[in-house]
Amino acid sequence: MIIIPNTPYKTDSRTEYRVFDKLRESFVNDPMYLAFHSMNLTTHAKKRFGEADFVILCEYGLFVLEVKGGRISSSDGQWYTINRNNEKFRLKESPFRQAEGALHAINTKIKGSHKFPGLTLPIGFGVIFPDVEWRKQSSEWDIRTICDAKKFRNFEGWLRKFFEYWHSKQGNARKLTKEDITALKQYLRPDFEVVEPLHVRLSQIEDIAVKLTEDQYKYLDIVAANSRVLCSGGAGTGKTFLAAELARRMASEDKNIALVCKSNWLKRYLETRIQNEFVTISTIGSVKLDMRRSGIDIYDVLIVDEGQDLFDFDDIEILDEIVEGGLENGEWYIFHDVNNQAGLFIDTKEEVLELLESYTPAKIPLFTNCRNSKPILKKVQDSLDLDMGNIGTGIGPKVHELFEVENNGNILKTEIDNMLKGGVFPGSITILSSLCYEESSIGLLPEKIKRNIVKLDDYSVRSFPVPQISFAEIKNFKGLENEVIIVVDLVKPDDIKDNNKVEHYVAMSRARALLSVIWSK
Repeated sequence: MIIIPNTPYKTDSRTEYRVFDKLRESFVNDPMYLAFHSMNLTTHAKKRFGEADFVILCEYGLFVLEVKGGRISSSDGQWYTINRNNEKFRLKESPFRQAEGALHAINTKIKGSHKFPGLTLPIGFGVIFPDVEWRKQSSEWDIRTICDAKKFRNFEGWLRKFFEYWHSKQGNARKLTKEDITALKQYLRPDFEVVEPLHVRLSQIEDIAVKLTEDQYKYLDIVAANSRVLCSGGAGTGKTFLAAELARRMASEDKNIALVCKSNWLKRYLETRIQNEFVTISTIGSVKLDMRRSGIDIYDVLIVDEGQDLFDFDDIEILDEIVEGGLENGEWYIFHDVNNQAGLFIDTKEEVLELLESYTPAKIPLFTNCRNSKPILKKVQDSLDLDMGNIGTGIGPKVHELFEVENNGNILKTEIDNMLKGGVFPGSITILSSLCYEESSIGLLPEKIKRNIVKLDDYSVRSFPVPQISFAEIKNFKGLENEVIIVVDLVKPDDIKDNNKVEHYVAMSRARALLSVIWSK
């Protein structure tokens, strides 16, 4: 399904982001299915201004989806949502009436345009409750128009039945042709050219990155066909994506799975993306405690992300004790980048890797870089002489390579200002430094800018990216990424005497679309 825009509009609803991702995973690469996020309603019958969460246009017709996260309650006809903090919010109207009103507003607008004479447009509406299981029956709704938590797992399957249900209610209405869909799309959210600001170029790269990530699914079948795997690849080749997706897949087999990493930040980030009763996400320091708290004696499957951070004998001994059969005979999958990222947390022991290899795992190398644009990929490889895979996510803005002459913060300030003026969403920008926040170049910025920069920690990273510009130390940002990365407080690689370029590699490789490096004296 093609989503317009291809990155979600800024919204306070985390649930809408989840639905956005589900739509993106449905009807992949099928041009007959379009989705519009956050569509304005200029002709609503009851409101001066309205908005539809998601509008779907496909061969079955035009459909509006209203999204409501959290728990839902209704009393005497008044509807409420209840969030995780048990805070109760009153809704102005029923979610079903809200969806239906938005649908008729859009349909009225289309009919009033007189651009589609003779077109019978099948229409329908539905409501998505991804956090609850819906069992209530009522004359006010049809259960086939509701997607609850259970149906949300197989979202594409629910959508198919939903489309067919509404289309069947239209009598003998024909399906829309590709030409119909193209014309309606151009009317609902037209394409036109004024200028191409920076943020547009970045979003195009993001779209290509999503498609390349989908290509990584082919590796899952290879990985899952083996009981022990060492999967290696440079930054941006999809290791974390594969580790998370492998955990989801194996959880469906009712196996108890441990997904282990070194960084508490990466653990928190993964927890928001994998919510399954059979998957325990732990750091190596807490895995045994987490296992006891979950009442698990031994894990059926072990998955390790950023494995190079655990290649010492103390950590390997812990891993050996928590998986059925141990590392020699158990089922495990370790994703690592030992050639490039080793040494940031620990001094990686080559003997540990040799020990793991003695257990005859399948060795799977990843070569396709599905994170970085070509200019970023080339800059990192040329500057650091390191392999980060091939292809990249397409042509993008050239890398901004700047040099700090005086320690006054002016270069960093100008770079931030130019990005924001180019329409880049603040949450798409992360500043990375080898120093802590208080000692970094952030301290040289004007207070007006600093107030809009969030210092990331293991709590805020759970909802990353955050709405504001973010800051992190390089060592904590392993396994994470953002659309735009500004690297500060590092000297140029050529000036490093001990040739230790791990921080340079980790920092520069986090950027998906635009990399800016301000080299320090």
